Amino acid sequence: MRAGILGSGLMGGKLGTIFARAGHDVVFSYARSREKLKALARSAGGSARAGTPGEAAQLDAALPPTAGPRYSERQMTEIDR
Repeated sequence: MRAGILGSGLMGGKLGTIFARAGHDVVFSYARSREKLKALARSAGGSARAGTPGEAAQLDAALPPTAGPRYSERQMTEIDR
């Protein structure tokens, strides 16, 4: 499975890492820092990588690991790109 993680905080980082270590392709996106995304992808291992929300949303499963509807209009616009 190719999984896009839309939001790479505690929940998204852990979920994506579990998927990557299980052998799935993972794209981490939407963090406050591009460097954080790159470090997260490196530590997750496998074929995990940093990407944009638009890239993550195009995969087999796009997962927004949040505790409710917390995406702003700006974030949704980035996902549509």
